[in-house]
Amino acid sequence: MSVRVWLSESDQFVPGSELFRSDRSFTVWAYTVSHSQLLLRTRTTERGGVRSSRIDVLFKPVRAMKVGTEYRDGLVIRCADQEEAEHIYAESGDVEPGTGAHCLILETGNDRDYVVAHAVGWMEDMASDGEPSALADFVPGTDPARILG
Repeated sequence: MSVRVWLSESDQFVPGSELFRSDRSFTVWAYTVSHSQLLLRTRTTERGGVRSSRIDVLFKPVRAMKVGTEYRDGLVIRCADQEEAEHIYAESGDVEPGTGAHCLILETGNDRDYVVAHAVGWMEDMASDGEPSALADFVPGTDPARILG
């Protein structure tokens, strides 16, 4: 099983529209300044001898963000409406409308965060937690197995 979606065209980002929804928990897995990439990932689990799939969500290039380290109550990603986008642009300071970046709202439970990025995509596969993402290349230093031994 492998599902892959990549959104980068302006007409794919309709204000207020929901882009992604999952009831699984997500963790900030990697961020790299050099390529301005943010990767959120589910952790795989095993129940009754059956391993769950892994879901990666990638934002790039990221222009601004306010994110938590975990999204335990599932994750909804939607396009900000006009009022939310204006608030995000004002809060982020150096990002302005019309640059091709899109204001995306990340919701979990009652919490709301945001990412301002030019593109977002996700992929569901059967890879393990420690394997690299098929969506993006991160420097070897971001591999948890390499960092933690």
